[in-house]
Amino acid sequence: MQSYINHLLADIAAGHRPEDYYEKSGKNSEEEDLEEALRESEMFVSQERRSGFAGYCGLNRDDFPPKEQLSEDQLTQVTTAFVEMMNSWNLEVVFPDDLPQPRRYELLMDILVGPVMIFKHGFYCFYFCTGNPDGCELGEYCPCLKSE
Repeated sequence: MQSYINHLLADIAAGHRPEDYYEKSGKNSEEEDLEEALRESEMFVSQERRSGFAGYCGLNRDDFPPKEQLSEDQLTQVTTAFVEMMNSWNLEVVFPDDLPQPRRYELLMDILVGPVMIFKHGFYCFYFCTGNPDGCELGEYCPCLKSE
């Protein structure tokens, strides 16, 4: 399985945002950058229909084996590489320190197939916590439970 993981890690590395991704539209003036940032904000607030992250990074959910087939070390390798790749697309992920690797992997796979908005002027952060432990995706690892 490690040979497949090595191949998958190479695919994840290839999924990083290309350096020239935003240069295709040419150089913008400071005013044009501001207008573009405001348009991005409006698109985010309006919840316009968005593509799945797979469409940006070129990876598919089927490329990733079930978590049960991976060792703890392999899960760590994949989740670490995946988060680094997401950072290249201005996407951040915040996990509780004690969240197990299998749950991290599941949450990242949900991002891969779910809609995302890629920002040129800013970041989007996945916290997974709604501020209410009832029904929280993080379950027993919800940070809200520790603050109660």
